[in-house]
Amino acid sequence: MRRWFLLFVLSIGAGGFFALLVALARTPGVSNLFPPQLFYHWLIGHVDLALIIGFLSFLVALWHRVFGEEGSLLEFVPAVLGAVLIFLSAVLGLGTAVHNNYVPTIDHVLFFVGVASFGVGYLLASLRFLKRSLRGLFSSDILEGLMSVSVLLSVLFVVSLLISFLRTPHTGEVYLFFERLYWLPGHIHQFINATLLVGSWLFLLKTSEGGLSKNLRFLNFLFLPFPLLYFVLQLVVEDTISEGVKTLTTVGYAVGIGVPTLVYSAYVLFSSSKISGFVRGGLVLSVLMYVFGAFMGYMIAGSDLRIPAHYHGVIGSILIALMVLTYRFLEELGYVGRLPKLIRVQPYLYGVGMFLFTSGLFWAGVYGAPRKTFGTGYIESLKVYLFMVLMGVGSVLSVMGGIIFVLFVLYSIIRRHELRVQKETHQAD
Repeated sequence: MRRWFLLFVLSIGAGGFFALLVALARTPGVSNLFPPQLFYHWLIGHVDLALIIGFLSFLVALWHRVFGEEGSLLEFVPAVLGAVLIFLSAVLGLGTAVHNNYVPTIDHVLFFVGVASFGVGYLLASLRFLKRSLRGLFSSDILEGLMSVSVLLSVLFVVSLLISFLRTPHTGEVYLFFERLYWLPGHIHQFINATLLVGSWLFLLKTSEGGLSKNLRFLNFLFLPFPLLYFVLQLVVEDTISEGVKTLTTVGYAVGIGVPTLVYSAYVLFSSSKISGFVRGGLVLSVLMYVFGAFMGYMIAGSDLRIPAHYHGVIGSILIALMVLTYRFLEELGYVGRLPKLIRVQPYLYGVGMFLFTSGLFWAGVYGAPRKTFGTGYIESLKVYLFMVLMGVGSVLSVMGGIIFVLFVLYSIIRRHELRVQKETHQAD
């Protein structure tokens, strides 16, 4: 668990570094200080490290914690190597940045080796827990049942990606190739993120309240039908980004993810009233951020900044839950005792920043601001200008919250290691 947990922290830190560069490159007044040729590399580094590798690494750590099994270097080393290669590809500006959806890509051999290496490590970790997850699907413990679903989805995700690679035609248009390659596997990945979010909520409730209701355990199965449908479509459809497929994936978001997650949101809000303190505040903040992000998703029309506003709102809710859960893990693993006051307000600093950030993006999108565009040349109205400034302010606050989080976690881990070494040295003397 410790290894994957540390990979999560380092990936989130690296992704946050790229996120700050991306946000500043779009903020009026400072955007001209950044080289436009690196903008998309930074954006890809942010998404792939923080929102894919970081989240999946935490999920593996959560599997270890819930199922109580130890991993091995056989699965961890390829995952770390993959993360390092992806970071180097982005920070060095290698190859050509392709801003396709779900797994944005850098068209360079180093990046592809990184993706493949992490995929191998993640698949091996998923297979390690596959037998246990098949037994746990019908467990009366809704957290164990949900984690079992996430293991099945993870195996499905990697296998689907491999099938997609074998079946996607290599057209002359690079963007369309990667869009087709990642479209259906990428949607399966979003269901994995949903199980990570809800699983984090349930874990915090379980360890704070002492128990979870058994009445919602069959709700976990609602996360399975659409990913299974996407897997079948991967085998039979010729064009994975056709209008029919896109309609199904849109319904999958609204129904397959939206319905069970919103029901769980109501359950978590109700159950959090039974606990108090830091965990309760983090749970409420995460749930409200998710509901806000989901609301923005239902308001999307066209391709503008409302799209990243929506998914950053959802992503923000996941990160808030993971931050609070990280502090719980640090206590369990013996890295920290009582949390300092600054750390107790850190999730709120990040949360307020993300609320301002996503609000700025959303309203700028309402007034026509395009997505995935460097600089501020597209701004034609004072309203868009002000909302983009709001986005920049929110970005700085959220990144500050993220920096505090990463630095505290790394300091706690390093400090604990130093104390252990000193203790062992003292005993040897």
